[in-house]
Amino acid sequence: MNNLGGYLLAEVMLWLMYAAVAIALVAAVASAVKSWRYRYDSISASNRVPRKKIAWGIVAFTVILLLVACLAGASEPLIINGISYTNRFWLKVTDGLISSSLVLMFIAACFVVFGLSGINRKVKF
Repeated sequence: MNNLGGYLLAEVMLWLMYAAVAIALVAAVASAVKSWRYRYDSISASNRVPRKKIAWGIVAFTVILLLVACLAGASEPLIINGISYTNRFWLKVTDGLISSSLVLMFIAACFVVFGLSGINRKVKF
């Protein structure tokens, strides 16, 4: 009976994760559609900040980082709990997603430290 409880808990957790991913995808698509519909080209550089260039630069950097991380990812087989995982594609994708998420978290932490330091208030651009 204990095994059945663990199995049911795993099933519930999997379905909750599926629901969380679905909600995140719906929110991302809704946000993209809203920003696409309500964009204004006349204020693309409000306060002399080139918003479009910054947004496209972030998108390009993220895509390039994901591609490089997936291509450079390790593909040697793994044995986890006695099960061998040998599919090169999924091993590379998994390693790439983990590596790119670590790089993005490090970059975000650097920007938080920069923002908290007050250096951007002292330097005149």
